[in-house]
Amino acid sequence: MKAFDLPIRKNPLKTRDDVANALITMLGPCRDQLVYGGSGLFVGNSDAHYSARVALMEGWSRLLWGIGPLYKGGYSFEDFPLFFEGFKTGPNPESKDGYWGHVPPHDQRMVEMAAISLCLLLQRETFYDPLSQKEKDNLCTWLREINRKPLSDNNWHFFRVLVNLALHRLGEEADMAQMEDDLIFLESLYADDGWYHDAIPFDNYNPFAFHFYSMIYYVYAKDIDPERCERFKKRAEAFASQYITYFTDKGNSVPYGRSLTYRFAVSSFFAACAFAGLEVLPWGVLKGLVLRNLRWWFSQPIFDSKGLLTIGYAYSSLLMAEEYNAPGSPYWAFKTFIILALDADHPFWKAEELPMPKLDKVTYLRMPGALMCRTSDDDVVMLSAGQYPAFEMNHLAEKYCKFAYSANYGFSVSISNWGFDFTGCDSMLFISEGDNYWRPRREVKDVMGSKEMVRSTWLPFKDLTITTWLIPAGDFHVRVHKIVSEREFVTKEGGFGILHYYEHELPPAEDFHKEDDMYGISVPWASTVIKDVIGNRTPSWVKPRPNLNLLASTTMVPILEGKIEKGETWYCAVVGASSKECCWNDLPSVSFSADNVIIDGRELKLI
Repeated sequence: MKAFDLPIRKNPLKTRDDVANALITMLGPCRDQLVYGGSGLFVGNSDAHYSARVALMEGWSRLLWGIGPLYKGGYSFEDFPLFFEGFKTGPNPESKDGYWGHVPPHDQRMVEMAAISLCLLLQRETFYDPLSQKEKDNLCTWLREINRKPLSDNNWHFFRVLVNLALHRLGEEADMAQMEDDLIFLESLYADDGWYHDAIPFDNYNPFAFHFYSMIYYVYAKDIDPERCERFKKRAEAFASQYITYFTDKGNSVPYGRSLTYRFAVSSFFAACAFAGLEVLPWGVLKGLVLRNLRWWFSQPIFDSKGLLTIGYAYSSLLMAEEYNAPGSPYWAFKTFIILALDADHPFWKAEELPMPKLDKVTYLRMPGALMCRTSDDDVVMLSAGQYPAFEMNHLAEKYCKFAYSANYGFSVSISNWGFDFTGCDSMLFISEGDNYWRPRREVKDVMGSKEMVRSTWLPFKDLTITTWLIPAGDFHVRVHKIVSEREFVTKEGGFGILHYYEHELPPAEDFHKEDDMYGISVPWASTVIKDVIGNRTPSWVKPRPNLNLLASTTMVPILEGKIEKGETWYCAVVGASSKECCWNDLPSVSFSADNVIIDGRELKLI
């Protein structure tokens, strides 16, 4: 993969002006994509589960997450009047082409009201006062359509909170009783230790949804709801010290769960805390987290040749998308630009950018049941006990149920479970009845965790029970599986996938290192290994279908192939990847015996 040579790649992203210029640069190519009197943004023809017309409105509104803070911060850009037309034509039922339409229950337009509301809260002088009285009435009437209508019982309730808060601040009719009901519901989703949950377990919606919106509420409701705002503050403080463990020293973070196409929205939590004036981490640390994350993302091929954001993760890819990802959806990433609303003399901007503080090599996050492991190679690996959302989404098993997720090597989705190279075969143990149809871990039970290991039990078939332990081992990790089966099965287990072909260069000379109990693969930029500890599996490798991995469009994955007998079977493996060549030269010493694992002489009892 090779990024297009766009101006944004030359932006150093060091100062407030640099960040503003980056946003303005990204808005530039959107100008010619405005449609329907400026009330829609047309950037592609793929579809989501809502209508293409609503998707156009979504694309326009998501630009406001950046435009609002830009103007609050005293900046401007030449094409703003074209974008502002949407405030006039979109809510106007007499606008033949531009009207956004009435809002039915559970509608995507409810989501997009949040960005409009933020603009109204930030800078009424720019986004509200210039409207005629009729245009103001149209806008407020349209926004009020969200009230007293069913919406998804999750973070969506924050959208209605922001609408009514904005109306209240404008002095317009607002449903404050509805807002209180929504806030009570949202607080019922608070789990503990800084984490929220809804129908989806603990994932990136904690930082860039729940906490992000609570920080906006904190800023604009402290005077009318001080006790709740204090709770929001304390929860953000508790979350910050955990969420920082997802990030590497160079700025990228561990991809995990849904909505990964929102990309640099992952750092919007830190940006929102700064916006709220909360020094949840030292100002220089917060600044470094946000700016390094932006730099990392803008070095990736996430833009098309015009400079428009694409659906995908580190490159354009529809394969990894959810059913609610429309062409304009990725612009939700603009939420991180809320830092532009801060004055130039704010402590966030005045602080010297600081590197990542020294963090523990292993951090156990109790709520998501995950171990965050930092390697000497500046990677962060999440070892996950496993979570399972309450409803099926695209690539659910791959996004929530793999054993390991790496900031540097990502993970792969699947295009089929028939044929092993069609599966997202990294960091999974797959089970088959011998028919070439493969089942990975999905739902889990008996979840346990500590700083030494995480454990869960899963049933890929009703007569097959597997208990899996994941154990940090320095720059590597150890996987142990206790398998109790009523019949025979075959298995394949993948390590980390590494990039096969680099940019437009000729294919490198790969180094395939096979021993009786180990398979390692090395190319000049990375190496990956999986080693069998017990000796009951055969090492091999697979080249999955292209464009499955979030970070690398072509990958190679080392695997172990085995057979499950009727009764009890144990597996144990050491897994790792590194930018060093031949990482297997640094493998820890691991042995397994009778429910015990010994790693470099340290004995651990499986519990």
